[in-house]
Amino acid sequence: MKRTENIQKDAFRKGWRTYRLAQVALAISAAFILAGCEQTDETVSMYQNADDCSAANPSMSAQCTTAYNNALKEAEKTAPKYASKEDCVAEFGEAQCTPVPAQAGTAAQPTQTSSSWMPLMAGYMMGRMMGGGAGFAQQPLFSSRSPASPANGQFVDASGKSYGAATSGRSVTVPKTALAPKPATTNTITRGGFGESVAKQTTMQRSSASTGSSSSSRSMGG
Repeated sequence: MKRTENIQKDAFRKGWRTYRLAQVALAISAAFILAGCEQTDETVSMYQNADDCSAANPSMSAQCTTAYNNALKEAEKTAPKYASKEDCVAEFGEAQCTPVPAQAGTAAQPTQTSSSWMPLMAGYMMGRMMGGGAGFAQQPLFSSRSPASPANGQFVDASGKSYGAATSGRSVTVPKTALAPKPATTNTITRGGFGESVAKQTTMQRSSASTGSSSSSRSMGG
């Protein structure tokens, strides 16, 4: 009886250890999969206009123009909006603002006029569609010529996230969410409001990069 009991206990222990190892292996695999999903692995190119894009990609002239036009439409919806031209100019500089296009009306509701102002689109980023599709996705970019603005000389998206110098033709690696559509801007903001968003986003980016570097250093150091 004692020998049988020992055999059964050993078998149980071996089975339990195998089960536990399988669980650990699954957990590690899941962690790697999640880490892979969160990696910033989308490469995009940034251009000031469709001509710059076509010059850099002669065989993709049609795609460059389509992406540019789509970005213009997106800019109308997502660009920061200001109640007055003066507020917009103070943030983005002279000759950098335009009236928000009037909303198209219907037979029942005539065209709605708009008194809001928005910055001109300074460029656009263009990258492959998510999931490796054959098409391209785009995102409008804005830039300020006001020396006092954190967005001065930078390419920034509608949320205020900076992608570096406003130089046409640069390629950068960005999070997968960078090309995702942004929510439409329905309210006007006060003077300096967009610059404040850019400053906050920049601080967060630097903090995240610093944290990542520290973690990497600790990992390398054992």
